[in-house]
Amino acid sequence: MIQDYRMKFYALFMLLALAGCNALIGPHSPTAYENATSLKAEVLVTLGKANTPYSDNEAEVEEIKLKAEKAYEYVKGIPTNQFSTKQWENLKDPNGDLLGKFFKRWKERSTLSDTLIEEYKKLASDAFDEIICLEANKKEATECIAEGDSKNG
Repeated sequence: MIQDYRMKFYALFMLLALAGCNALIGPHSPTAYENATSLKAEVLVTLGKANTPYSDNEAEVEEIKLKAEKAYEYVKGIPTNQFSTKQWENLKDPNGDLLGKFFKRWKERSTLSDTLIEEYKKLASDAFDEIICLEANKKEATECIAEGDSKNG
């Protein structure tokens, strides 16, 4: 009798735990995946230009900001997609440590050092990889390890 009760309790617990996960992770979206992968490539190329004056690249930066905002609004509109939404918020936040801050610094300083550019390219790449990995895992379990992850050696 006690064993039967424990099994039912365990089954209920697992069901509630899975339901709790579903409340934070929305369904797989090929559009969200495409937005992240294509924007990652554009961002990395543009960051590499930060050793030239911001004013020469302002239109390109504004286009990237717009695309990032569109990607954010897209994932934000998917029900139960809080994890993805939060990742995009962190990526574009001008007061954070990723794209928003990089573009803000570039504009303030006009040009940035190659060392700083490479550091931010790595940070941005890893952030996009996390977004891409989360989206890929919504479709099928995938092992995604960022290059800088300690599990990778």
